[in-house]
Amino acid sequence: MLNRIKAGVLTGLLQMVLLVPPSVAHAAQAAWERPAPAVQRAGQAALLHVAVAGKRLVAVGERGLVLLSDDDGRNWTQSPTPVSVTLVKAFFVSPKTGWAVGHSGVVLCTDDGGRSWTTQLDGMRAARLAVEKYTGEIAGARSQGLAAAARQMQQDGADKPFFDVLFTDERNGFAVGAYGLIFRTEDGGKRWNPWMEHLDNPNGLHLYGMARIGASLFIAGEQGLLLRSTDGGRRFNSVATPYKGSYFGIVPLPGGGLYLYGLRGNLFYSADEGRAWTRIDSPSQASFSTGLALSGSEAVFANHAGQVFTIRQRAGGLQAISGIAPAPYTSVARAPDGAWVLTSMRGVARIEPSRPAGASPAVEVPK
Repeated sequence: MLNRIKAGVLTGLLQMVLLVPPSVAHAAQAAWERPAPAVQRAGQAALLHVAVAGKRLVAVGERGLVLLSDDDGRNWTQSPTPVSVTLVKAFFVSPKTGWAVGHSGVVLCTDDGGRSWTTQLDGMRAARLAVEKYTGEIAGARSQGLAAAARQMQQDGADKPFFDVLFTDERNGFAVGAYGLIFRTEDGGKRWNPWMEHLDNPNGLHLYGMARIGASLFIAGEQGLLLRSTDGGRRFNSVATPYKGSYFGIVPLPGGGLYLYGLRGNLFYSADEGRAWTRIDSPSQASFSTGLALSGSEAVFANHAGQVFTIRQRAGGLQAISGIAPAPYTSVARAPDGAWVLTSMRGVARIEPSRPAGASPAVEVPK
């Protein structure tokens, strides 16, 4: 099991998310019920994602850490959470309402812009829901495999992480994760429903990232997996892609284009929702870890080597941004003042791209 994870996971960055020895995972099972500890240097903690919630930035990371910034990423304060497991991704549908997902099958929700959080789902409840559904509600050959996987999931305990969360409005959302895990809610997370039978993913490949592009929903995963739904998530069908390694995320562009990024510097662009692909040459084989659309024709990407690039569709390839301190970057968001805010395993950094190249290097956020 762990060998397959090692083969498909971004070196270093996603090792933290996946490679937890079974003995350690079982010993720490109470972590999904234990509040996050206070940290002394919040801005230098290991952070995996930053999201925009109106005029606020919300970052999530190790041991249940949630940080808030109301000054465009210059200063950060910690918010209490009910878990001490690593949080991997956050998503907001409005300045007040958002979710965060992570280790141990945890799903958290906030309705006050990240100041307080409640647990909606954990790995034990998720396994129980899966067993109940696939051994009772659904019949057929397909359900037999899902039932066996659900029973194994229950036996393993809460050791499987969610990697991404996406809501299309305040009621309808999805959480995706390891071994093909996907749960859906239609009531804002009051109830989460196992959704594995709705995916063209018979081998239970890891699901790393989701994106919405117009009326379509996409899921990126390992071994070249890309899934697309055109019916609001009732069915996800496979989309052919040019690379058979792991994809870690999708960057949708206003107007319908999308970038697909992943292992070993692989980056592809499609102008027609995956029917045809153009490979984007990268100056490095370092895996891409994050990306962000800046406009309908421009995007920014960062890789695990700490390099940051921009790309304009009409200009061709990636353009490196100079004057940035290398770090294992994990996500990037655009603050309300236009600055880029990047999280990493070393904390937070700000980049002001409007200034001359090299004149404004990444600025570490105050402790």
